[in-house]
Amino acid sequence: MAYPIELNWIIIIIVVLAFVFEFMDSSLGMGYGTTLTPVLLLMGYEAVQIVPAVLISEFVTGIVSAIFHVWFKNMTLGYKRQSKKKISKNTESVKPNSTNDLLSAVNGGISIPEKQSLKERIQALTLDTQVIYILVIFGIIGTLISSIVSASYGYDPNFKFGVKIYIGVMVFSMGILILALRRKQIKYSIKRIITIGAVAGFNKGISGGGYGPLAVSGQILSGREGKNAIASTSLSEGIICFVGALAYILTAVIKGSISGVPVDWSYLGLAPFLITGAVLSAPLAALTTKAVDNKWLKIFVGIATLILGIFSLTRTVLSFTGIW
Repeated sequence: MAYPIELNWIIIIIVVLAFVFEFMDSSLGMGYGTTLTPVLLLMGYEAVQIVPAVLISEFVTGIVSAIFHVWFKNMTLGYKRQSKKKISKNTESVKPNSTNDLLSAVNGGISIPEKQSLKERIQALTLDTQVIYILVIFGIIGTLISSIVSASYGYDPNFKFGVKIYIGVMVFSMGILILALRRKQIKYSIKRIITIGAVAGFNKGISGGGYGPLAVSGQILSGREGKNAIASTSLSEGIICFVGALAYILTAVIKGSISGVPVDWSYLGLAPFLITGAVLSAPLAALTTKAVDNKWLKIFVGIATLILGIFSLTRTVLSFTGIW
């Protein structure tokens, strides 16, 4: 079968689609895989071509997008900066002839920093870094759990239908909640972030979508600002997509080695074009996120989440009835 990828104008369309959907994803934190996948299916591509290509492009773009989000100060990664006042205070508190001075003299003038506990090291990280770690760790756990569930029940059409309805309803509900609580000041909750990370990862692993809308809206409902939530989701989703793409490729390699049939890498043919369009949108998307006020960003995220929820539910019902 000759893939429609051979036509130049089709390639241009794919690049443009990747640009548009990734711009939406990187600026609002959602919509790339959810909207691009059904469009590519309608264009004649098979799921086996689309899923790994989308995962790889989301990984690459997640990293590039994160760089620009940091560049435009939508998030801050690494360790917190210690204020000069605090440093000065700490310096004054070290008296001459103290134990530190004695240890320094014994070791040839080299001071020995106190060992930090794991809790202290985590607390020293910026909030964005902490949230990304949580989303990635619990997202991967959620993805692994969903992979086991999917392997057990994934061939049942009723199970697939139920999963898609569940994700559509959840995304739609999150949109409603964001809009309803948009004026309320929500206190930050790490427990909610952990829950959101695990459930978003579960959604990604079991259906290939539903991560971005839940991760962004869930963070906002956990007390995070819109800009930080969007930027954190871009990076965490990129890392999780890398795990998914790696698992997909390793599965193909193992199956090929067991059967003795050489691996057919043609199923990755879409990836370069999706990456090209998606990466080109990253700087513009990060700049857009920076330019929009947090108050309006929350409203835009709520509306986008609602639309994606309605789109997901509509497509699921039409697909189940054989219309789409």
